[in-house]
Amino acid sequence: MTTPADLDRLAREILARNDRGGYTVPNEKVYPFQWNWDSAFVALGFAVYDEDRAWRELETLFLGQWDDGMVPSIVFHQPAENYYPGPPAWGTRHDPPTTGISQPPVAATAARVIYAGSADRPAAAARARALFPKLMASHRWWHEVRDPDGTGLVTVTHPWETGRDNSPEWDAPLAAVTPTVSVAALRKDKTHVNASERPTDDFYDRVMTLVEEAKALHWDGKAVARRLSLRVCDIGIQSILVRADHDLLWLAGELGLAAEAVELEGWIDRSTLAFDRLLAPDGTWRSMDLRTGKLAPTISSGSFLPLYARVGGQAAADRLAGVLDRWAPAVSYAVPSSDPLAPTYDPVRYWRGPVWLVVNRMICDGFAAAGRDDVAARIAAQSRALVLEHGLAEYFDPRTGEGLGGRDFSWSAAMWLAWLARPDAGFALT
Repeated sequence: MTTPADLDRLAREILARNDRGGYTVPNEKVYPFQWNWDSAFVALGFAVYDEDRAWRELETLFLGQWDDGMVPSIVFHQPAENYYPGPPAWGTRHDPPTTGISQPPVAATAARVIYAGSADRPAAAARARALFPKLMASHRWWHEVRDPDGTGLVTVTHPWETGRDNSPEWDAPLAAVTPTVSVAALRKDKTHVNASERPTDDFYDRVMTLVEEAKALHWDGKAVARRLSLRVCDIGIQSILVRADHDLLWLAGELGLAAEAVELEGWIDRSTLAFDRLLAPDGTWRSMDLRTGKLAPTISSGSFLPLYARVGGQAAADRLAGVLDRWAPAVSYAVPSSDPLAPTYDPVRYWRGPVWLVVNRMICDGFAAAGRDDVAARIAAQSRALVLEHGLAEYFDPRTGEGLGGRDFSWSAAMWLAWLARPDAGFALT
């Protein structure tokens, strides 16, 4: 087993190796660009030992922000041949080149954590104040462009946008998408990672069809939100956004931004009420297919994230703890990304079963906030055991702990430094 001191060194080496001078690639071979939510988590790792570099990670991400406020899922700062789909496939005509979709909005939460832990609060306040309008514009995009009718439920139009790409939650919505492209020959990911650990070719054909639909709409935000063949409310993004709203509200208070605080409070109130529409009869939260109004038939790791958004309280935490207890005989490490008792579960295929440290971090925070430190401690201990025994991989087999996907992964390194290396630091992010 690797020692904590060994992992400390390795984690810093990984971040240094994947640093491209202001932004960090998740993994050099599989993901050679700057990913949105990856960078927010990576910033937390840098903040442990280099606060300036942590701020620069976020600042560089926002160089890709669109005029309407969207922060894209990928910013293509430099060309790379070992990735598909690159800029030509997206056709967004943005400088720097970007995708046309977003990702879970973790950046405001990262900014709050870095600010709150700063040893130089005036300098941190200056960085936060400069970043704040961009963060605010990003949240406004989610709440207004991606919720054009003010329902409180934000719309996701592409599985990659959720960050949990091929989760079983998207099987039914994707089944309604008729593939118009065949892109198997263009994929590069399967040359670096075992194909059994990656999404299928059929999945890629359907999600790239959605890209073609959005291109035909010239990437007009509200038109995409209303007209694409896939429109879902992802329980993960819904939760992460509301949590980030709370954190941005906290920063507004610190910086004396009263008008922005009022706007944020309105978004929080509207979106928090909307969680009731995502409750299944068994008391668990699910994603919703907005085209049909149907809730996802299966629970995922995203179903635990309303606690992270401070929705539900201890009664909900108790119900969700019961879900983990039911899952426990099927897995050795929590939290699998989908229900291990469901027929759609696959313990090695990306988001259909494997454990992801960044999601575990958010789930841990939520249980602790809801008064279930015992559950948070168990998740943290199992997460720590994963990396001590199996390294800093992209994701992990919940049965054996085997590392899967990309190796020497930036956000796993960051989670070690900012969370798992300090088991006595508590379970809450902020």
